[in-house]
Amino acid sequence: MISFKSFVESIHDAIMSASNTLMDKNVGLIDKYFEETTNDSVSESGAAIQSKSLVPKTIVLEYPTLEADGKVKVTEVHVPLITMVPLSMSHIEKATLTADFEMNIVDGELQLDFVNRSNEGGFMKKSSKSTRGTLEIVISPQESSEGLKLIVEGYEAILKRQIS
Repeated sequence: MISFKSFVESIHDAIMSASNTLMDKNVGLIDKYFEETTNDSVSESGAAIQSKSLVPKTIVLEYPTLEADGKVKVTEVHVPLITMVPLSMSHIEKATLTADFEMNIVDGELQLDFVNRSNEGGFMKKSSKSTRGTLEIVISPQESSEGLKLIVEGYEAILKRQIS
């Protein structure tokens, strides 16, 4: 038997752990599509300042354009990788946990006893004063962040200006 409180805490911890793992994977997109650079500058007082920033990883593509005179000219287009692939954020589509258990009050605390149905029935049927219950937990997906959508849309707009 396990206390209901411990069961709920365990489920909560498992959900939080899964959520944190997915967040870490989503944050990993930054490392995949951006790289860190160091910028040197001088403050107003003349002191040297080093700062770090992220710039998109890019590739250069030769892109054909049609000029006014009908000739095809090949130009170089700097394409941020983040605009070339569909971004699929990891999320939990739906997870349902259904548990079959018996509930008992032991020493004033609600206890759960997870029953093995294959042992039930026949001559060995339990006769207890416990209550049966089923618990269903549904985890729903969340939308990806507006910030990421805006950043990708911004890079896509820059890409469109290069090829228009």
